[in-house]
Amino acid sequence: MSRNTRFWVMSAGAFVICASLIVLTAYSVGADPFHPRSRHIWALSLVAAAYASIRISMIAGRFLDARAQDGEDGGPLPFGPFGKKEHAIDRRMAERKARVEAAQNRAKENETSTEDKGDD
Repeated sequence: MSRNTRFWVMSAGAFVICASLIVLTAYSVGADPFHPRSRHIWALSLVAAAYASIRISMIAGRFLDARAQDGEDGGPLPFGPFGKKEHAIDRRMAERKARVEAAQNRAKENETSTEDKGDD
């Protein structure tokens, strides 16, 4: 499925859910969204539902694209606080740690070589 098709399918599904929530909420509080005197305000709420559904599908599409780029299928949320993040600072800290360990190993080798020279 292409990105555009996926976007519009998710938008349509989210719109149906949002619109049904609006209508059910209206009926639960005793309002009639199809009454001629209040029809325009409920039509505006459907515009808001359309906007919300488009934003929801945009965000979900970004998450799905990020998941596809990582190539991971494990777990429902491989991003945010639930997944491993690769940052430049983590890479630099790993490089620094490797340099420090290499310097410590060289220092130990120099100590053992100078100690060996003193015994002769």
